[in-house]
Amino acid sequence: MKKSLAILGFLLASTCLVQAQSISYYPFNSQLAISTNPTNTAWAEMRMQMNSATSALTSEFGPMVTVHKTKDALFYVGGGVNVGWMSNVFNQSSILKGYYGSVGVRAFPFTAVPRLGLNFEITPYTDSKVQTGLLRAWLGVNYHFGKKKLK
Repeated sequence: MKKSLAILGFLLASTCLVQAQSISYYPFNSQLAISTNPTNTAWAEMRMQMNSATSALTSEFGPMVTVHKTKDALFYVGGGVNVGWMSNVFNQSSILKGYYGSVGVRAFPFTAVPRLGLNFEITPYTDSKVQTGLLRAWLGVNYHFGKKKLK
């Protein structure tokens, strides 16, 4: 329990330090994402793997572009890089692990809690040598801290 509270405290402090406007969690992929304001046309996101061993610790960084907004949803595209922070220390491999693209939607269907939303994203991924790839699908929840100006 103490470990969980410490992690939650660290994540909340990190969110404040980077002045994040949105935080998302993808429970099926165990990914935490911190974003600048996704209601802007251009924004950025950093994703961190939450259940990895130290040698497999990865993060993803990438710019996103909101292409369409409705009253209760925003649609976006983007992409970025996947980096392995500790892998080069343990097995002398490259810190760059791969590249990804993103096509997704963030919906805000809850009128009682208008800043709470659902994310769905399709994310093609390839390794750094562009030899293998996979198509990832992510479903998660998000909370938007800033003013939600969709339309």
